[in-house]
Amino acid sequence: MENFNETSLSAEVKQAVAYLGFTTPTPVQAQTIPAILDSERDLIALARTGTGKTAGFGLPVVHGIDVDLDAVQALILCPTRELCLQISRDLTEFARFRKGVEVVAVYGGASAGDQIRAIRSGAKIVVGTPGRTLDLINRKKLVVDQLKRVVLDEADEMLNMGFQEELNGILDATPKEKQTLLFSATMPKEARKISTDYMNNPQEISIDHTDAGNSNITHLYYKVKSSHRFGLLKLLVELNDDMYAVIFCRTRREVDGVAEDLRFAGHAADALHGDMSQAQRDDVMKRFRKGRIKLLVATDVAARGLDVSDLTHVVNYNLPDAPEVYVHRSGRTGRAGKEGIAISIVSGSDQRKLRDIERYGKIEFTEAAIPTQEEVYRQRALRFVDSVKSAEMQDKQLFSLMPEIVEGLKDLQRDDLIQQFVAFSLADFSKQVGASRSIEAPKDKDRDAKPDRKRRTNVSYTRLCMAAGRKQGYTVPQVIGMLNRNVPGRKIDLGKIDLQNNLTFIDVDESEAKRVVAALEGVKDKGNDLRLSIYDGDVPPSDDSGPRNKYKAFSSNGPASFKRAKKKHRKGQGK
Repeated sequence: MENFNETSLSAEVKQAVAYLGFTTPTPVQAQTIPAILDSERDLIALARTGTGKTAGFGLPVVHGIDVDLDAVQALILCPTRELCLQISRDLTEFARFRKGVEVVAVYGGASAGDQIRAIRSGAKIVVGTPGRTLDLINRKKLVVDQLKRVVLDEADEMLNMGFQEELNGILDATPKEKQTLLFSATMPKEARKISTDYMNNPQEISIDHTDAGNSNITHLYYKVKSSHRFGLLKLLVELNDDMYAVIFCRTRREVDGVAEDLRFAGHAADALHGDMSQAQRDDVMKRFRKGRIKLLVATDVAARGLDVSDLTHVVNYNLPDAPEVYVHRSGRTGRAGKEGIAISIVSGSDQRKLRDIERYGKIEFTEAAIPTQEEVYRQRALRFVDSVKSAEMQDKQLFSLMPEIVEGLKDLQRDDLIQQFVAFSLADFSKQVGASRSIEAPKDKDRDAKPDRKRRTNVSYTRLCMAAGRKQGYTVPQVIGMLNRNVPGRKIDLGKIDLQNNLTFIDVDESEAKRVVAALEGVKDKGNDLRLSIYDGDVPPSDDSGPRNKYKAFSSNGPASFKRAKKKHRKGQGK
């Protein structure tokens, strides 16, 4: 099959294909569409994310609907709400010219009543997540006795998410005489059991599912110290001004932290993970699809169903443990014939994972040189010049003020005017880049070594006091990270960090104390005015109206320590 006209798809479906701009079918479409249309045999298709498999099963499903039969005739199951909605939108487009083919999405976190009414109004195709679908079947609200086709999309992911019981319940409720189509990136034993229990002599197609070497995707990796991951990410974002990317992190906490730090650095970023409410996730996805968010920081599960064809980059803030997960991630860029870049930030211990991914996905990684702050600064400045040259005066009110503006600047010579203009326009970026730490690659001998966390014994420490603590959301690692982000130059030697409710005491090398205080003067972090100062026995004024805890200093052989004054109780006395 070299084009869609060679298939037995109906004229209306072919018209939709042409309307959507589909020309040459992808390998998965070329193999699955004829297999589904020309036979009633069940099908197992092993295909990775981003290969066009939705059209591979969706076009035959839309083609096979009998508009005169008032019943649900096709059921498509998928792991997440986001993917459910995406498939529903795609099938609605495929059915654009087939009147009477209604597609309904059913999923948790939304009104079941609205979904039931939509099914009753004439749904022919239902796309659902396992939990809500089984619930509606058990309540007799979704009748499945007229099903002709059942599709299990991303079967391995549904099983990984614990939907085995729900899938069994749904498949038990469907007619035995139907065509079952199972699409999966991998074939774990649980998926194989489903094929054994619920499929009849299935045909199996493998669309080179281990080959992630899409010629449209460049696979790069940067080797850095683990503590420099975010610093490198920030430089890469600033170096690539048009970056429209998904940034994958391992944990939900890391997702929130990276997204917050990117926003603090002035970038249009937001988080997406399972701890967010469904309304929050929908809002983030909507803004990302519309381009209001340029950087989506996400966990793998939360990003399931994200189908944005214009992604320029996929960034692995951490490499995944399983090579197939990397294949899924990288497949989200370089789509529709466009160029894409998959970036991985790795430390020394990640080298083995890179080799495993190369073998599994037939990928060739290229190690990229860490960009310098000077390089980022230069490119940002030159892009600014280009944007000024191409700018158009569209504000009529501002245009009317031009004579006064010209008059106000008439005393400046050409070179002086340019200098003042650039200095004013790039001032914030100049401060931002100047405050960034240099990014370092791990030394070979240190790559697998654990960092030495012992404090030097020959350092004299000075205690600093910060007007923020636990109540403002800080932990000790976050305090260290905040200092590393905001204090340029060499790494600070830190001693004890005493985290209180509204205050934090930080012991720093006394030779660095003034530099640290100066670097954080006027700095706000997490919306808090830090008011960092050298501790002299007085604490900074608080925004709280309640009384402050009193602290008393005393000398010891080590760094200065501070303890809350307590009443002493002798043994036997009442407390």
